[in-house]
Amino acid sequence: MWYLQGKTFLIIAVFSLTVALFRRILPRAAINRLLPVTELAVLAYLSPRLAALYGIYIAVGLFCTRILFHARSRALFLLFSVLAAIPFFVSRLDSFGLQAPPWFESVGIAFNMLKVIDAYYYVYYSGERVHPLTYVNFMLFLPVFTAGPIFRYRDFKKTYESPMPFHLDEFSYDAKRIIRGLFKKVVAAALLLNILNLLVTFQSRWYFSFMTVICSYFLLYFDLSGYSDIAIAFGRIAGYDVPENFKRPMLSPTFTQFWRSWHATLSDWIREHIYVVVAKKRLSRGVSAVIALLTMVVMSLWHGFNMAYLLAGIYNGLLLMTENLLSMTTVNIRKTKKSIFFIRCFSVNFLFAINTLVFTLPEDKILSVLRGFLKL
Repeated sequence: MWYLQGKTFLIIAVFSLTVALFRRILPRAAINRLLPVTELAVLAYLSPRLAALYGIYIAVGLFCTRILFHARSRALFLLFSVLAAIPFFVSRLDSFGLQAPPWFESVGIAFNMLKVIDAYYYVYYSGERVHPLTYVNFMLFLPVFTAGPIFRYRDFKKTYESPMPFHLDEFSYDAKRIIRGLFKKVVAAALLLNILNLLVTFQSRWYFSFMTVICSYFLLYFDLSGYSDIAIAFGRIAGYDVPENFKRPMLSPTFTQFWRSWHATLSDWIREHIYVVVAKKRLSRGVSAVIALLTMVVMSLWHGFNMAYLLAGIYNGLLLMTENLLSMTTVNIRKTKKSIFFIRCFSVNFLFAINTLVFTLPEDKILSVLRGFLKL
């Protein structure tokens, strides 16, 4: 991963520590002017093409927010959102057997596309102007640049204007979190990957398939939550209250609650920008369930345009849809027996874990694992 390359990791660490130091000796206004210049210089050092691409992308996005502020047109909001997604689709050309232009670099584009659209969303629905300097910092903030957690503009603006003070206790906690994140990604995830590769070599049986699914789940969890730990900790050292991405998803007794805990910033973004916008009027249970299904399909295809991701989106969507239709979206832990609560948590996480095979195994291996559940 780009973020964990030795040179890049060291640069982001130095960046966060330097910002923390400067916050103690420089006024906030001076730091806010220095940050985007420094961040763009870092990108240019790592990849001049990447810096040029984002310079143009950010400038166009800022220009569109100004137009949208003055026009407040739904048609413009939709048009600008589609235009913001063009680099994302260019990054997915390989899914259609095509190649992106040689000058194009896709690092972080999937996440930064969501940030641009969120800025449009903020302007259109709040009627407030996006401040240029805040917007540039919002787009370039290095600790979350490549893979989140996803800042929404209103949340970034709040912590940008009132940064967290630097305290030794907080720094100690963040340093430990970085170490924990590195352990998750470099040690735990790597070990689980070796175990997973070993499990798929065994003859398909239900117990091997069961162990494979569990291993796949924890592999993905350690990989994603480990990165989030590192990004959040570096962000907090620099003074930014980065939102949490994983909120104890293993203790989710329903799929609705699970998606508010697993990769929470992405789930929240999808829910707010797609589901809530479409279903803002009171809809019937059936229509809401269908929207939930389509939302999960969109979320899955955001990861990649292929049949496996499409099927994974339909699978997750059907689970969420069924839960909505049966009015089983919430569970009151105080009124539920502990044994029933934990059974529900295990069931939800295991059914989701089957979907994680799409992210950890090639398609032919996925089919082999699923067939194994039919063999005693």
